[in-house]
Amino acid sequence: NVGEAASIAQIVRTLLSGATQLSIGIAAFSEAQQDEIESALDALAEADPAFASLLEAAYAREEDDQFCGLFVKNLENIQGDERDIILMSVCYGRDAGGRILMNFGPINQRGGEKRLNDIFSRARHHMVLLSSLRHSDITNDYNDGANALKNFLHYAESLSRGDVMLACQVLDGLNPLKRKSLSLDQVSATLAAQIAAALRERGWSAEVQV
Repeated sequence: NVGEAASIAQIVRTLLSGATQLSIGIAAFSEAQQDEIESALDALAEADPAFASLLEAAYAREEDDQFCGLFVKNLENIQGDERDIILMSVCYGRDAGGRILMNFGPINQRGGEKRLNDIFSRARHHMVLLSSLRHSDITNDYNDGANALKNFLHYAESLSRGDVMLACQVLDGLNPLKRKSLSLDQVSATLAAQIAAALRERGWSAEVQV
């Protein structure tokens, strides 16, 4: 995904040019996308000597004699690595014909959801997610790994829009102990809203869920 790789390179330049004190890591969902991101960083550095100097320093960064340099890794080799900011490239998207093949590589394999957990939990402070897919594009959610990716994208989309309540509902929906109570709460909220609307039509002032 050349577009996502180029966007990540631009974000890295913006962060480093702003003299961020936070460490940076880059996560890709495939080895091929890791290579594409590294190529995009190299190309941008070649065209911008100032960025090249900043990037070289970021790669070699240490704090308190501990290496915390910028890295570019993929789903298979990022375990155990953390940085303050993680830039993540999902990579998967539509082909030239506009189709989404639902071929998510190791994510579709047994234990794919555990691989995703590794990559989702690498950021100490902030994560930037670049995705050419929306959560609604993923239809093979009978697969545990694909379903985990779908829910993560739904959560990220909700937060990006500022819809914190929906993001929390997505998380609650992943907890089997909360699913039943969540369903009952939704029915109750819908009924309350309908009653309130009917009262307002009759001139009353109504509040719900007090």
